[in-house]
Amino acid sequence: MEKSRPSFLMSSLVILLIMAILGVSILIYGTAPHIPIVIAAIIVTLYGLKLGYRWKELESAMTRGVSYGVPAIIILSLIGINVGVWVLNGTVQTITYYGLEVLSPSFFLVSAVIVTAVVATMTGSSWSAISTIGIALMGVAYGMSISPAITAGAIVSGAMFGDKMSPLSDTTNLAAATAKVDIFQHIRHMMWTTIPSLFLTLMIFTAIGLFSAHSSADLSKVEAMMNTLNSEFMLSPVTLISPLLIIILAFRKVSPIPSLIIGLVAAVLTTFYTVPGVSFGKIVNTAHFGYTADTGVESIDNLLSLGGLDSMLFGVSLILIALSFGGIIREIGIAHAIIEGLKRFLQSRGNVITSTVLSCLGINVVIGEQYLSIILPGQMLEESYEQTNLHPKNMSRTLEDAGTLIHPLIPWGVTGAFIMTTLNVGVGYIPFSFLCFICPMIAVIYGYTGFTLTPLAKQDVVEFEEQRVSSGTGNQ
Repeated sequence: MEKSRPSFLMSSLVILLIMAILGVSILIYGTAPHIPIVIAAIIVTLYGLKLGYRWKELESAMTRGVSYGVPAIIILSLIGINVGVWVLNGTVQTITYYGLEVLSPSFFLVSAVIVTAVVATMTGSSWSAISTIGIALMGVAYGMSISPAITAGAIVSGAMFGDKMSPLSDTTNLAAATAKVDIFQHIRHMMWTTIPSLFLTLMIFTAIGLFSAHSSADLSKVEAMMNTLNSEFMLSPVTLISPLLIIILAFRKVSPIPSLIIGLVAAVLTTFYTVPGVSFGKIVNTAHFGYTADTGVESIDNLLSLGGLDSMLFGVSLILIALSFGGIIREIGIAHAIIEGLKRFLQSRGNVITSTVLSCLGINVVIGEQYLSIILPGQMLEESYEQTNLHPKNMSRTLEDAGTLIHPLIPWGVTGAFIMTTLNVGVGYIPFSFLCFICPMIAVIYGYTGFTLTPLAKQDVVEFEEQRVSSGTGNQ
């Protein structure tokens, strides 16, 4: 049976149906994303069979889809193991204690954005920032009775800003390479959208912090929590060796998996110093099942009962299901059909920018894969930028404004699953990840006003063509 190509109309209807299933299930009924994605995958599989694809082809597509997520699954598992050992050896307790001592409740959320942004910029990785300083900040928020969802939103906002602006970031380099522009030219051009987005985000979190009530009861709770941490656990700078090693290795561009393994070895060795008499079996069990606190203080026990490989299985299973689903979508060409259909509307610069944002959004929602949300729109819409006389750096900026920043808002995406699992929050962080909403909106506004859009000069055309011929891939 000959295969048919999916039409723009049918692809759009399928996508709308999938979005309706996921939206109603997750947002209205509050279900976990796993089963709704399975239902959506069944619908797309049936559509693929109708187009003439054989089951074996779709099954192979699912397998290929999952293969893209294997590194993320290993990283997620190692983070869970590290967190379990960090609680056992006192790393989380030490950071929480000093955080409660230093940070002000009124400006905690602003501090969380800034600190996380600095770490992510230094390391070039939002995952490294979230899994180290982010976990510590969640502990401080717990002690200050600040909403975990709002805190997670602040952490995600800061982490994504740093990831987006760092020349060490893989997505930043990918966007620049896709558009075939210099990495630093790309970063400078991004400042026009990212800096205002960060400023607005900080203003919002400042207002939330100042207008939130911090009663004397909260302060007494903080004091009681600090006293319990100090009496029940060994608080020592030695416990910070493991997370600091991971941050330093990330800054040195060491791959995440060996960085986490080195951090884990350091955490295990530290445990023998901070927990006298601890057995190797205790460490292994904690690494697997997580740490269970039993101090008699409810807030401390809730905070410290976390970590372990088991705690990451929610995220791991979500990644497996979502990437299987994405593999089918990619195989039958639904994303390509929609992007091709949008190209007919690309007669103005504003429409080109908006279509890029919508394409990145659609691929993130449907496939849940960050890299493809940058690569596919970049490849499909490149000619549209040239035809509307827009410099490629406008495209690279927009790919990051939407592809990179929208991805954390998708709970069934790889990063969304990572955030929910690592920070131990549900989808409640999404509405408070303000930077991720603001930046794409600013990009669209700039598109229609023309503000900061750089035209493609004649000299740029020549240089652009020479670069494309000589490298074929752009700057790495």
